[in-house]
Amino acid sequence: MKNSLLLLAALFILSLASAAIADPCLVVYPSGPCVYHYDVTEYYTVGPGHPLYDTEYDRGGEVLLETGTDEIDGSVYQAPMIEGFAPSMGGNEGYFFTGTDYELIIDGYSNRATTFVNILVVFDDLIPVSCIPEITVNGMPIAGNIYNAGDLVVSTPTPKGNKYSDTMAIDIGWRGCYGVHVWAFADEDNSGTRDGGECFTAFSHDVTIPTESSTWGAIKSMHRD
Repeated sequence: MKNSLLLLAALFILSLASAAIADPCLVVYPSGPCVYHYDVTEYYTVGPGHPLYDTEYDRGGEVLLETGTDEIDGSVYQAPMIEGFAPSMGGNEGYFFTGTDYELIIDGYSNRATTFVNILVVFDDLIPVSCIPEITVNGMPIAGNIYNAGDLVVSTPTPKGNKYSDTMAIDIGWRGCYGVHVWAFADEDNSGTRDGGECFTAFSHDVTIPTESSTWGAIKSMHRD
């Protein structure tokens, strides 16, 4: 019994230690209009007339709620120009929008005042997977698929309190693919890889490249007119 308790205590301490060093993710979204694609196992929507409907959080006639808690996820609503919500298809969640030149907001939405250090912005999940995009950040081409955005101090309380939010903005341009995901995390352990929790992604697609597709997550082919 004593050994079992010691083992449980050790596991608990290890879990706290791993949580403390986990690289936190940040919310990223475009400064312009977007639609949030949500995982149906994590969220659901309600409309006018539903007892949980809240006009303040209405976007396109719906309010997004967390499954299980029935609460509104403030981190999703950080993007100021959400026009609506849609169930994700093929595992593609996040803020969807069109255009290959845009301002990306990196949002340090947090439960406490903090500093996110060594923020890495990652471009991945390319569509089609074989494409190699040309990516610029603030007008300068980047090598590879990662951009170091530096640190972000988060110390401004949100209007309703209990949360904090500060942002940085970068100008992104890309060419050569149909779609590109982008997300960001604070690489606090300088490992170059994320070991934290779920990230909020932004997905931009190029409307000048028509596609044949049954879902967002299953692009069948890419061709130019």
